[in-house]
Amino acid sequence: MRHDIRAMILGIAQDGGVPHPGCFCDTCQFHWDNQIVLSPSSLAIIDEKQLHLIDVTRNLDRQLRKVGDRQVTDIWLTHGHVGHIDGIGLFGKEVMNANNVKLHASKSMIELIRSTPKWNELIENNILIPSQFNSNDSIQISEYLVITPIQIPHRDELTDTHAFVVKGPEKSVLYLPDHDSWEETLDFVSQDSVIDWFEFLGVEIVFLDGTFWSKNELSRQNDVPHPPVVDSLERLGNLNGKELEVFFFHFNHTNPLLIPKSDEIKQLLDSGCKIPIEGQQFLL
Repeated sequence: MRHDIRAMILGIAQDGGVPHPGCFCDTCQFHWDNQIVLSPSSLAIIDEKQLHLIDVTRNLDRQLRKVGDRQVTDIWLTHGHVGHIDGIGLFGKEVMNANNVKLHASKSMIELIRSTPKWNELIENNILIPSQFNSNDSIQISEYLVITPIQIPHRDELTDTHAFVVKGPEKSVLYLPDHDSWEETLDFVSQDSVIDWFEFLGVEIVFLDGTFWSKNELSRQNDVPHPPVVDSLERLGNLNGKELEVFFFHFNHTNPLLIPKSDEIKQLLDSGCKIPIEGQQFLL
């Protein structure tokens, strides 16, 4: 009998979401005028009675309604930047009044939470139960589900940064919303190419940092490094006809991939890569 483990994409925007707070650019205005909301990046892993959230955003209500009437059992945090963590306060007594939600995070991430009084209160009141992980140590969640954190070079002002490999009985997913550059990441994981690394990880589905399309989108882009999508596409080559599925997400509001029918969308799709839809499910 097929064991039903699913991944569901809950958000595809960068930390600020779209429309982006304080921004009245054409893209944000288009989304506002058409009542289109894109939530900050997050992934749900649904395994029988367990519901795992990778990253917790301020749009938690909107995102959980896509999953349905299920209680969150586990949280996994990639790093301490605002869009990936600022939803954890919603588990407190003022809102959800949750109990015994297991919080999987690195040592530095748990230290940040404990040093932030309002977040530490969640631990002190047994709303969140911290569970420290170590990079590259696989965690057996259930008979058919394994999650492995992988440390990634990123701006670590507050905490280190991790991607996650989620392995089900049939397929594996890499969740990588943030990293600084392919040069640094490939050197850090001791791999020669992006494709080599994905093959080494044994993943069939990749959710990949697509924050910026090009390297000159923002005047302050050097302060927020991410590999441009055009660089990633060149490294990936043409994926048409390949088993590997690459979905770009974590889009900043400046990214032309958010503009319907743009030339950039056509270029990405022609390469065999994809853009996920919030609520889209993947059988693992």
